[in-house]
Amino acid sequence: MNIFLLILFGFLAGIIGGMGMGGGTVLVPLLSFLDLEQKTIQGINLISFLPMCLVALALHFKKGLVKPKNILYIVIPAVVFAVVGALFASDSQNKILRIAFALFLIAVGSWQLIVAIRFQIRKSKRKVVVFAPTKYLLAKGRNGNFKFATSIKK
Repeated sequence: MNIFLLILFGFLAGIIGGMGMGGGTVLVPLLSFLDLEQKTIQGINLISFLPMCLVALALHFKKGLVKPKNILYIVIPAVVFAVVGALFASDSQNKILRIAFALFLIAVGSWQLIVAIRFQIRKSKRKVVVFAPTKYLLAKGRNGNFKFATSIKK
C-alpha cells in the first residue's frame, strides 16, 4: 500500500470526522482506490474511527457542543443495529457491500442537495432593507408586508 496515500486519506477522514460529518463517508471511497476488499476497507474504517471519535468527542465536550439529553434514545438502537449490520456485512459478498455503500452515499448526497436548495430558496425570499436616515431595520414578514423589526444603534 502506498503510505503517502494512506496518510492523505487519514488526514481527510480526520478533518471530516472531527467536524462530526462521518470520516467514513470519505475514507471508504478513498480506500477503494487502493484495490482492497470491501470488508477490509470497512474494517480499516472502523478501527480508524475509534481514535478519531474519542479525540473529536473530547474537544466537542470541552467546547460545550455536545448536548447529552436524550442521547440514549440514539445510542441504544445504534448499538443494537450495529450488531445487525456487522452480522450482515460478515455474511455478504464484497460486491454487494460496495454497491450498498454507493447507494447509501447517493441517497445521502441527494438529500443534502435537496436540503441545501430548499435553504437557498427560503433565504432568497427573505428581504432585509436598512434605511439609514430613519435608523430602523425593516424586515419582510411572511405575509409580504414590511414591518419594523429592530432599531439600529450606532
